[in-house]
Amino acid sequence: MAGVTEAGEQGGADARGATAMVEVCMKVNGHAVTMSVPGAERLLDTIRERLRLTGTKEGCGVGECGACTVILNGRAVNSCLVLTAQCDGAEIVTVEGLAEDGEMHALQRAFIEHGAVQCGFCTPGMLMSAKALLDADPHPDRDEIRQAIAGNLCRCTGYEQIVQAIESVARQAGPSEDRGLRKDHVEGGCESDGGQGS
Repeated sequence: MAGVTEAGEQGGADARGATAMVEVCMKVNGHAVTMSVPGAERLLDTIRERLRLTGTKEGCGVGECGACTVILNGRAVNSCLVLTAQCDGAEIVTVEGLAEDGEMHALQRAFIEHGAVQCGFCTPGMLMSAKALLDADPHPDRDEIRQAIAGNLCRCTGYEQIVQAIESVARQAGPSEDRGLRKDHVEGGCESDGGQGS
């Protein structure tokens, strides 16, 4: 996907009625992407429909369930609440960007080992919220882990296995260092200065 350029134009208005096209350049999972999108297109739709990265799920569509969580400029956000047009110059990581060289990320392995994956629908969002937390604070305590995944709903596990999986990865992390990054899950916004967006 490196250097991918997509025209992305769709004839007429899309389902949301936006006809004005906006050129957006961003980095997705480390690859430069340039495309034209309708001004009202959600980042979730761009990721799933244009980039065909279908690991990011749509659950509620209103920022309540966390199934669509991605990491945007280092922070976990609900991609259903972010407009792609806001993401010009942004760096985005989806669940597909976790594995490196065909090897699962430590969080992915821990989720499997601890039984934190059942139906799997919430798993991509949970993984992304957990990764954002551990990137900001490699040694969170149990309360910080619970707070970081509070925006992600799971109807299968009861959360305990998820918390245990994240704790196990935190225990494996190297020495603690303060990176000065926020650990919370935000609802939207692509501004590189950490704006909250909508």
